[in-house]
Amino acid sequence: FMLMAGGGIAGGRVLGASDDKATGPAGDGWSPSDAAASFYHSLGIDHTKEYHTATGRPIMIVRDGQVISELFS
Repeated sequence: FMLMAGGGIAGGRVLGASDDKATGPAGDGWSPSDAAASFYHSLGIDHTKEYHTATGRPIMIVRDGQVISELFS
């Protein structure tokens, strides 16, 4: 379960569905990384960019997430 509002999120809708026993998603569903990518996207932050610490260590803010486009359409 996730609730989002503002930041370009299209309101008044429910995305996804549960299986027939309501124990998991019907179909593939979305991952926490997808939710994070969508959150950063709504803030205008490139979630695919590699950032670096002060010592030069590379950091990805989201590893494998993809923006959930249905949130913004």
